Amino acid sequence: MNSIRNGRSVFSQMLMKTILVASALAPAFCQADDDSDIVTGCLLSNAEFGTEMAQICIKENLEARAEVARYPEDVKDIVANCSRRKLAGWGVVKKCIDDDIAAAPVLERYARDHAKVLAQCQEQFRGREAARIRTCVEMALVAEGAGAKR
Repeated sequence: MNSIRNGRSVFSQMLMKTILVASALAPAFCQADDDSDIVTGCLLSNAEFGTEMAQICIKENLEARAEVARYPEDVKDIVANCSRRKLAGWGVVKKCIDDDIAAAPVLERYARDHAKVLAQCQEQFRGREAARIRTCVEMALVAEGAGAKR
């Protein structure tokens, strides 16, 4: 019974800390409505680490979102696709975009040299990011190489 009360007490303390951190940081970081998702996400994911960690998270997410906004128009489809991950953080979105941009020339080479494997991976991961398809092809090629060595 005490462990349940202690667990509730710890949860209540964490919730109170989160509320206090949110109220302390909100005015500094909520200039735009769009920032509220970043602030809320960082506060919730960093509540146990305190205000300094939440501030770092908010700053990094704002910077990553600004970098995502600067991508050229010719990669807008990649940006839109990867932006679905924004709840995981704008750093994740930026990494997804960078990985997909880097995967494009590699997939072109695979289309020439390993068309069958590429087609299988594209079918298996239809609608997924180019980086995921690239990883699929590379894993398949490694598996083929291991099978050929036997």
